Amino acid sequence: MRRLLFWSTLPLLLPQALWVRRRTPRFAAPAGAEGGRVEVAGVTPPASGETAAAAPIRLVGLGDSIIAGVGATVATECLTAQFARELAERRGAAVEWSNIGRIGATTTRVLLDLAQRLPPQPADLLLVSVGVNDVTSLRRRGEWSREICALADTLTEHSPGAPALFLGLPPMQRFPALPVPLRNSLGMRARLFDETLAAALHGHPTARHLPLPFDAPPEMFSGDGFHPSASAYALIARALADSLGPPRPGSARPGSVRA
Repeated sequence: MRRLLFWSTLPLLLPQALWVRRRTPRFAAPAGAEGGRVEVAGVTPPASGETAAAAPIRLVGLGDSIIAGVGATVATECLTAQFARELAERRGAAVEWSNIGRIGATTTRVLLDLAQRLPPQPADLLLVSVGVNDVTSLRRRGEWSREICALADTLTEHSPGAPALFLGLPPMQRFPALPVPLRNSLGMRARLFDETLAAALHGHPTARHLPLPFDAPPEMFSGDGFHPSASAYALIARALADSLGPPRPGSARPGSVRA
């Protein structure tokens, strides 16, 4: 019923969608959001020539503008960087993080292009954000679900055993940039896609669907009314770290990550 309602009202929504596209400001990702390293608080990094006590956790972000860092004003505010800080604090190990993100990327683009740019060394943990651009580009959910499964398998092949955390779809019905009734229709469609994402990843050995943990009041959005703010990224980063639970006793190293 929700699917039929969306497609039946689509001709009425297209003028609003075009108006939003013209008037919404285009924010760029902050400089330096391609990657970085977070040290453990209170621990001095080893000097040149010294042996490190433990290898750093390797965290890789992959996906759309959320991974690229749009909405953050500096690289340290982007989602992957804030997630890395949470991990370093909770796991007691340095975290090397990198982002492979593209503004406007659909899941097709992520699967066929961005995923081919993953670093040669396997990751310990992967963070994935896809779906919003598939919602707005009117993808069919069945086709999208197959791409999600293929992407999850690609990540498992690249980094065997590493958890791949797929962010749930955001509450698009709360996006300030979207007028009514467009925001209601896209919000309904985003909920459908989120259900599809959860179903596609259900039972996967390493990939997990993680619903976004906030109700999206206005202060949780950046100035474009479309992307999360730095405070929203901080909230999501804490929820991501919480989802991993405490380090398991007897882990191979202090920073090992296994969901």
